[in-house]
Amino acid sequence: MKIIKYSELDKETKSQLNRFIDEEFGHIPIVMQTEWATPDWTVILYQNNEIATFYNIIDRKIIINDIEVKIAGVNNVITPKKYRGNGYASKALRETKDFVFNELNSKFGVLLCAEALIPFYEQLDWYKVNCPVYFEQSDGKKLWKANTMLLTKKNKLNPKKIDLNGLPW
Repeated sequence: MKIIKYSELDKETKSQLNRFIDEEFGHIPIVMQTEWATPDWTVILYQNNEIATFYNIIDRKIIINDIEVKIAGVNNVITPKKYRGNGYASKALRETKDFVFNELNSKFGVLLCAEALIPFYEQLDWYKVNCPVYFEQSDGKKLWKANTMLLTKKNKLNPKKIDLNGLPW
């Protein structure tokens, strides 16, 4: 497994990751209609010198209940079709928890996700929160209309309001 700054990925790897992202999410209306943040980190799990799964991390301070908090925003958790069903995404997410909490010093993991994916993330200790989540777009602040999940080190948080303090991921 490799954890690398997104800005340091070579052009070919970035292109390959973008193809996977487009194949997986490019047809979804909310994805097509939203401006997205550029990742800070990319986690890649290789199998036979090929990308078996990957995800990106946004390293940012957001506002939870009017308090600024450092978080790791997780996005584009994708396993190419050839490698699905082998637990690679679960393995990558589990094995990078220390990176998120200890190396990045994030208080929480934050994930924006589709309803169908909630059970997958719940088995990895993520939990859904039910509060308004705001994010920036060129034309102003918007309300996130899909699901938001958190990953905490210890106690679960039940926020009343979250502001992503920038573009969503």
